[in-house]
Amino acid sequence: MKLKVLNIIIGLFIMACCITSCLDSDVQEYELSSNSSITAFSITDSIITRYPAVVNGKDTTLSKSVVGKNYPFVINQNEGLIYNPDSLPMGTDVSKVVIDIAADTEWIYIVAEKDSVWNAEDSLSFVKPIQFKVLAQNGTFGRIYTAKINVSQQDPELLAWSQLKGNFSKNIQAQKAVYMNNHIYVFGDTDSQVVMTMTSTQDGKTWSEPTSIDIPVKADYTSAMAWGNQLYMLADGELYTSENGLNWAKVETTQRFSKLLANFYSEYSQKLVGVDANNYYIESTDGLTWDCYEAMPAEFPTSQTVFASYALDTNDKLGKIIVLGNSPTATDTTTVAWTQLNDESYWTELSLEDNRYACPNFENIHMIHYNDMLYAFGGAAQHKGAIDAFTKIYASEDDGISWSPITEKILFPEEFNALYDQAEGNYSCIVDDQQYIWIMWGQTGEVWRGRINKLGFDKQ
Repeated sequence: MKLKVLNIIIGLFIMACCITSCLDSDVQEYELSSNSSITAFSITDSIITRYPAVVNGKDTTLSKSVVGKNYPFVINQNEGLIYNPDSLPMGTDVSKVVIDIAADTEWIYIVAEKDSVWNAEDSLSFVKPIQFKVLAQNGTFGRIYTAKINVSQQDPELLAWSQLKGNFSKNIQAQKAVYMNNHIYVFGDTDSQVVMTMTSTQDGKTWSEPTSIDIPVKADYTSAMAWGNQLYMLADGELYTSENGLNWAKVETTQRFSKLLANFYSEYSQKLVGVDANNYYIESTDGLTWDCYEAMPAEFPTSQTVFASYALDTNDKLGKIIVLGNSPTATDTTTVAWTQLNDESYWTELSLEDNRYACPNFENIHMIHYNDMLYAFGGAAQHKGAIDAFTKIYASEDDGISWSPITEKILFPEEFNALYDQAEGNYSCIVDDQQYIWIMWGQTGEVWRGRINKLGFDKQ
């Protein structure tokens, strides 16, 4: 009925214009526009997303609100297609969606067996695509548009892996990877000097030819780290820095080093942490001037240490540094962890009376801050029974105090156990700004990349 009334009104308006033109030739004639395009399309309200999760060891369904405006739509005028290139998260209910449409006129219709006028206040079901058309001022309809709301079919909690087939050198064995400014730098150990190969994280398949770095003495590849926009590495107790991983300059400081331990870098605070030749903690905010603090305690890990640093969720001006490593006690089957805030000069041991919740003493251990928690993994370990290489990932939700194995979704591919054995334990790992985990393997030269799905499409 609404459609008939509207068409009658438009017809009367056109007739009135024609009659006026006939009665008075001096009256200016108006040509009504034939424009009938849809010019903008968006989701007006938030939509509820439901997705499976494991809470306290039990399967459950969680829900969260998806903000529609965070998922812009593209209008392909040539093909009459309207869609969101970034899919809404898996589980988003699109059966009742309120949308906003802008067009050349306000007369927008939903195309169906019986066309109906679109109402901006009504919710529509986009379980299947919906077609729209616009009535021009001259009373003609324009092209038909097909609007679709894309929803991801990926499990948001799943860590999905893929192999990147490229030319990473099979000759690089003992190695350490460093991430800086959208590039991965892998430093490999050789008898004469450390070599470096690199790739862009936008590529990951094309690696530079492994080339010796230009430090005059043999460098310690295990000390390599990125701090701000510079790479740092130790060689014969001295500190060197580089912008590109190949050309290095000695930092003009009188400080001597036995170890680069960790660092923190943000727009509010910068700190580089090391250990001097006398086994004392040293810290610097510029790499030139160093302050010496307390002696490193006997309980502090000294072999295969790894670190993670990140800003606090409650205060982005404060950062936490976690150092994890093999226990100094040879018979201990767990790691030891120490921590400090970026504005502290002392370290605190993270320990529990019940070591059942400690992290296993993984061979060639690695730790990352990822998905708002800490993850640790590596070669074989003994902790409450034998753990094979790269078969378990341990996670900590309390900044390294307690750890527990992950049993589903966030897992390694089955191939990783064999790759670790083939590489004789030689691998390296980084996390990039797009939340991809990269692992480079010795011997085979395989490169794998993984990401928890929700970290790729979560717009909240």
